[in-house]
Amino acid sequence: MKLTHHDSLMKAELVTARFWDLIKIRLPWLIVGLTGALLAGVIVSRFELSLREHIALAFFIPVIAYMSDAIGTQTETIFIRALANLRFSIKKYIFRELFVGATMGSLIGFLAGFFASLISGSSQIGLVVGLSLFFSMSAATVLACQVPIILRSFRNDPAVGSGPFTTALQDVVSLTIYFLVASIIL
Repeated sequence: MKLTHHDSLMKAELVTARFWDLIKIRLPWLIVGLTGALLAGVIVSRFELSLREHIALAFFIPVIAYMSDAIGTQTETIFIRALANLRFSIKKYIFRELFVGATMGSLIGFLAGFFASLISGSSQIGLVVGLSLFFSMSAATVLACQVPIILRSFRNDPAVGSGPFTTALQDVVSLTIYFLVASIIL
C-alpha cells in the first residue's frame, strides 16, 4: 500500500497538532471506549447469578480482559505499522494472526487454567479460564486487524481510533466468551 500525501499529512498533523485539536481528534474515540467499557459492565451484570454461584469467576475477569487486550494491542500495533509501510496480503495476514492468537491462547490458557484451578480450588473454574482465554485471545487477534481496516475504509486514521475502539470491543467479546463458557461448563 502506497502512502498518499493525505496520509503523510495526517501523521504530521498528529505530531504537531495544537492541544485542543488533539483533544478533538482523540476524545471521541475514548468516549467510544467508555461506551464499550460500560457495555462490558452490563454483560457482567447479566451473569450475576453465575457470579453468585461461583464467586471465583470474579477473580479472573481481569485476567480474561487483560490478556485479550494485550494480544490485541500487539497485533494491532504491528498491523497498523504494516498497513502504513508495506504491501502485503491482508487476508493471509489475518489468517496467520488467527493461528498466532490460537497458539498463544492455547499456551496462556493452559498456564492460566492451571493456576486458576490452584487459586480457586476448582478444576472446572480452571477449565473455564483456560478455554475462555483460548477463544478470546484468538478472537482478539482477528478483531485487532479488522477494526483498523474498517476505520481506514471510512477515512478515519486507524492509529487514533483503533486502540480505544478495539479495546472496548475486545472487552465485550472476551467477557461474553468467558461467561458463556462458564454457563456451559458450570
